[in-house]
Amino acid sequence: MKHIYILALAVVACSQVKEKNASEQESTPVTVEASVKDEHHSESIKKVFSTHGTYAQWASMGSLSFKLGDETHLTNLKNRKALIKSPARTIGFDGQDVWVTPDSIDASRARFYHNLFFYFYAMPFVVGDPGAFYEDVAPRELEGKVYGGIKVSYGDGVGDSPKDYYIIWYDPNTFKMEWLMYTVTYGKEEANESFSLIKYSKWAEISGLLLPTDLQWYSYKDGEVGEMRSERIFEEISIAENEPDDELFIMPEGAQISPAPER
Repeated sequence: MKHIYILALAVVACSQVKEKNASEQESTPVTVEASVKDEHHSESIKKVFSTHGTYAQWASMGSLSFKLGDETHLTNLKNRKALIKSPARTIGFDGQDVWVTPDSIDASRARFYHNLFFYFYAMPFVVGDPGAFYEDVAPRELEGKVYGGIKVSYGDGVGDSPKDYYIIWYDPNTFKMEWLMYTVTYGKEEANESFSLIKYSKWAEISGLLLPTDLQWYSYKDGEVGEMRSERIFEEISIAENEPDDELFIMPEGAQISPAPER
């Protein structure tokens, strides 16, 4: 899917973030308002963004890093370049290619994986990207509570899997996101109507934004929520205005390039 297919250690990444001096800031002023592209946002998604800290605050940030198990993830929020480091491998996205080292590692699914958890983690803000379309859907009951829903889809040619879509389920009183449904068609010709389901069970306020710390995957069939299948805990979370050093994402000599899905 577009976003499901959207690191140096967080402390290392933070130490290598670009620092602009005062003269640079004066000569090239950047305002939050100038960088926010939100004209396409629906009224309901704006309310969800507002509850989570506002889209303008999200758009003012330049880097996001977190630790997930033995992996450290770093993303440039302005251009979505990415780096994932673990003891076994390094995956990078330099803006054009997804690359993998060492060359003994199977790179066939790295393009799918390189921004997989970034997009789950960056909800709901990540669906504010240009090219997204919003549709309010009928309320639905999940685990005994009724939620409002927003379907998010994308235009043809947007990302690796433009036929995929999300449904954000939010508390109708607070507009806080609590569940995410999504489809997966990466590498497939036809759209998929089978949903996966994530519960956003814990949140933390970081740099003025409400960001998740605990994601739980549940089985979902015939409109019923089943048992929890897996859980991911996000740690050492850092989000900052400055962008990471661009050199971090450069493909090293001898790296493999992960293939894009065939269409």
